[in-house]
Amino acid sequence: MNRILRTVIFFSVLGILSAFLAVTARAEKAEVFRAGCPSVYSGTVETRKGRAGYILSLPGSWNAEKITLELDGAECLYLGTDRTEIRPGQEIDVREYLGAKTPVYNAKGRELGNLVIHRGSAVPALFLEVDAAELGRANGKKEYEIRAGRAVYCEADGTVSYDGSITQMKGRGNNTFRYVKKPYQIKLSEKASLSGMNKAKTWVLLANWNDASLLRNQIALDMSRAAGLSNALSCVPADVWINGQYNGLYLVTEKIQIKKGRLELRDLEEETEKVNSQPVSSFVMYKESSRTVPLSRGYRIPENPEDITGGYIMTIEKFARLRDYKVAGFRTRKALPVQIKEPTFPSREQVEYLAGRVNEMHDAVIADDGVNPATGRHYTDYLDMDSFAVKFLVEDWTKDYDFIGGSQFMYKDSDTRDPLIYAGPAWDYDLAFGNMADRGTGAKGNYITAMSHKTGNIWWLLSRHTDFMNRVRRIWTEEFRPAAAVLLGEKEAGEGSPVKSLESYVEAIRDSAKMNFARWNVPTETYKAAAQSFENAVFYLEKWIRERTAYMDGEYAMTEKHE
Repeated sequence: MNRILRTVIFFSVLGILSAFLAVTARAEKAEVFRAGCPSVYSGTVETRKGRAGYILSLPGSWNAEKITLELDGAECLYLGTDRTEIRPGQEIDVREYLGAKTPVYNAKGRELGNLVIHRGSAVPALFLEVDAAELGRANGKKEYEIRAGRAVYCEADGTVSYDGSITQMKGRGNNTFRYVKKPYQIKLSEKASLSGMNKAKTWVLLANWNDASLLRNQIALDMSRAAGLSNALSCVPADVWINGQYNGLYLVTEKIQIKKGRLELRDLEEETEKVNSQPVSSFVMYKESSRTVPLSRGYRIPENPEDITGGYIMTIEKFARLRDYKVAGFRTRKALPVQIKEPTFPSREQVEYLAGRVNEMHDAVIADDGVNPATGRHYTDYLDMDSFAVKFLVEDWTKDYDFIGGSQFMYKDSDTRDPLIYAGPAWDYDLAFGNMADRGTGAKGNYITAMSHKTGNIWWLLSRHTDFMNRVRRIWTEEFRPAAAVLLGEKEAGEGSPVKSLESYVEAIRDSAKMNFARWNVPTETYKAAAQSFENAVFYLEKWIRERTAYMDGEYAMTEKHE
């Protein structure tokens, strides 16, 4: 009897609890508010439920005096303490509500909570529409590709540069893909010029998760262009919405790839496809080692075009990453790890050719006199000194965390066009400018020439050659320092200058940065003093750059030395 009574009581309590949870779930169910600006964009954006209530993020190009606002499934809503009635399609002026916690009510007058409206800076807005389930899979696995969707790219003035389908959207990056604000790569169905950048289909969206200033990558890439780095990338900050919800401020950049308007090298992969009866992607990977090439990894492709000397895109890679990841590449005899990015599927013969050429270059740079003892050729017969000198300055000036390996790009065209290896394009500087404690955050002191004296540090090897350092000093004085002067506000930017003043960079994204950090937390995994808030981050960044530039003046002012 007692057991039966206990059972009855248990199920009665369980029923009451279930009913309570169901009511609570209904009460806490987030409503969805949608906003539009019909005079600029035909679509809408929607709210996200946050700690402060409902957060609505609007593009900076939208006219704040002509915003439509509606509550899903409701004939009207009421906004503010005066309960102003707003109906679907009705244009209203939201300027008085921007940044404030405004109470919002449904059609029956029930208060739903606070609505906080943010409006971004005068930067482009990118709207992406993809299947929600596929987006979840892409956010969970970097290799997963969404193969259909739509993109609308609105410039800062509201004009549309692209409105059409996309054939790919996927995550990208190594360390950066671990974070909740994902970086992406998208491929448009047709080539487009976004914000005046070269026409292309493929674009990269950098999340800048680890950078509370949201500016490190843009400044470094712009400085590399101003200093004359061959094939330097263009980029522009843009607010991004995915399926109507704001996903943050991103840096839209050109992709490092062999294409017209990008790296215009001979397309070796395309040539290899032509001489094989099946796609190169269908062949299996091999892994080998020899005395001259301790590690070699590529694909067992039976046929090669007559010319396999280029083009190639490669990176100096982290030792463990090349060893442990199944990626194409090689390690030189003197421990320089190189990943081959393009061709994506290099044949054994292509890997062997490139490994041989890089081995020869590496041996020449290692030699005290800069001459490869086996070939009798000087290291400048293998590499383009100007591009390596500019890249040396970019790495040293930024104190780039990945200066030894990870994002150190190089490329080489066919010998029939140009036999030299070039440094660049510059890439990946969110952990630069004093933003990582374990590499030293101070703005002064030797860095890339002092951090490692191993043969895997190409910059230290080059710094041992007087002719190279003379070229570094000349470029610092004639190209790099004048660009830094613009950045530091010491001189006005000339017409067409890729670089502007730090103040201009900050003001250009200030409102979007506020909107970004209403969506995402300020990063906490990097150097604390460089983060905490956007304002603190930009103060730290400016002070750091001024101190670093002053230090570099003392190191690289034009005073040529001789052997």
